[in-house]
Amino acid sequence: MRTKQCEDVLGLEVCRLDIRPELAITYDGLGGLSARPILRDLVEELHRRGPNVLHDFLEAMRARRMGYVGVYFSDYVSYGIGGGDATAECFFGRLMLLHEPATAVEPEQLLLMRESGTERISVEAAP
Repeated sequence: MRTKQCEDVLGLEVCRLDIRPELAITYDGLGGLSARPILRDLVEELHRRGPNVLHDFLEAMRARRMGYVGVYFSDYVSYGIGGGDATAECFFGRLMLLHEPATAVEPEQLLLMRESGTERISVEAAP
């Protein structure tokens, strides 16, 4: 498989908000995806869909305190020698999303647990 550089989000799907909130986000390539700020992309895409979508997601996270993000990427797949290339959507991973309520010292935050570390974003800083 040839690897295309990850440049943008192709799509975001809110799979469910009840039980455990779950989202699916798709990127346009694999190259550099492991270093991409996925949590920021999630919040921006939810906001882009409308203030009610982001609000409903945050309310679900406040109530359940935990959710999941399925991360996918679209990349080139070769059909073999002389067969050409086509794009295919592939699974990258399932990441845990946590909610931390505000304290006297820290603002309310969302945390995305990744192998490379934890991404944090303040809910007040969300667009």
